[in-house]
Amino acid sequence: MDLRIVLGFALMLVSPAWSQPATSAGPDFQARMSTASHAYEELDYERALEQLDAAKAVARDSGERGRVAIFVGLVLADLGRRQEALASFKDGLSLLPDASLPVKVSPKVSRDFEEVRRTVQRELTRNPRPPSDAPQAMPDARTPPPGARAEVRSTRSTPVLPLALLGGGVVLGGLGGYFGLQSRSHVNAARDDAFYSDRTEHLDSARGQALAANVLLGAALTAAAGAAVTWLLMDAPPSSRTEVSP
Repeated sequence: MDLRIVLGFALMLVSPAWSQPATSAGPDFQARMSTASHAYEELDYERALEQLDAAKAVARDSGERGRVAIFVGLVLADLGRRQEALASFKDGLSLLPDASLPVKVSPKVSRDFEEVRRTVQRELTRNPRPPSDAPQAMPDARTPPPGARAEVRSTRSTPVLPLALLGGGVVLGGLGGYFGLQSRSHVNAARDDAFYSDRTEHLDSARGQALAANVLLGAALTAAAGAAVTWLLMDAPPSSRTEVSP
């Protein structure tokens, strides 16, 4: 036997197309809609709804989904489920505003359908639906996106009085330290002087500067304490800051 024939036969056996049965493609959208229409004409509403659900599952665009919703509305209207039928008509006409009924129906159902159409057209006039292929605008980083929730949080402003008292305390403390060093310097000078009059003069200066240092240090401590108490007790009005959270 020719080697090429043997190889070809082997490939046919291992190939999925030959070794397995081909899987038949499911009925497409139009076939399911035709089956649903035939079931509707035979008053087999349950089967019609089943086929319409199947058609919705394979619908490729909004137009086909709109056709399904309108047909579902017809079936529900024949079953006496008027509110569900109106809702289904609205879903379909929102996708296909200019659609018409696929079959002849009673005047009552036709009136309901046209009333829903007018309602949908009014809503679309107030809020026009953008085309599906329209480019989406990027939201501005400074503009809160739709649906974002604005939260106002209170932040306490920096109190001026406590800082002023604290700064004054630092200055007074510095001056007190300066006069304290000057007082010590005069005491040391008095110890080194040989004359009584010079020692007395240095000691008098030291006492005056020591008194000034004590007063200034006491004032510095008072200012610091006042700054701390004012910071804790002062009821400063909060400033508002708006934050946006998704």
